[in-house]
Amino acid sequence: MKLDGKKVLMVIPHTQFRDEEFFEPKKILEGEGAAVVVASTTARMCRGIKGGTAQAAIAIADAKADDYAALVICGGTSVPEFFWNDKKLQELTIAMSAAGKVVAAICLATVVLAKAKLLAGREATVYFLPQAIEELKSGGATYVNQTLLIHGNLILAEGPHDSQRFGQAICNALAA
Repeated sequence: MKLDGKKVLMVIPHTQFRDEEFFEPKKILEGEGAAVVVASTTARMCRGIKGGTAQAAIAIADAKADDYAALVICGGTSVPEFFWNDKKLQELTIAMSAAGKVVAAICLATVVLAKAKLLAGREATVYFLPQAIEELKSGGATYVNQTLLIHGNLILAEGPHDSQRFGQAICNALAA
């Protein structure tokens, strides 16, 4: 399965992102030929919980849905603070979904899709945190304790232990 240079935008918080949720899907995507671009709140060096680092090439606000085949939002303990109420990220998520592109989120980042109203009437998963589950419900989703959910071009994963399956599901969706 070769992705022939399809551009994938991976979004991470600038601090406390989950290393596995970023590095494992990135490795899988690049291994299949995708071109990964990293974005954060600003173009800067980002630091993971386990000490990994990644350079964000662009700010979320500067990303355009037309430029990418997929949007992947990674999790971490700082996601509620930096991403849950990020209007630009919500707008990008909505635009990508409306264009029929792959939109994937893992861990606490699935709340971004709920806040963008993409999960209304759907089953959704999130890292088990009562506040996150409430946010899904507020967005009209039904919380289910499953590790990976796929709704057409929307892909949701529960947490770090699902990083490889999450990455593979994104590849499969991009190759379809």
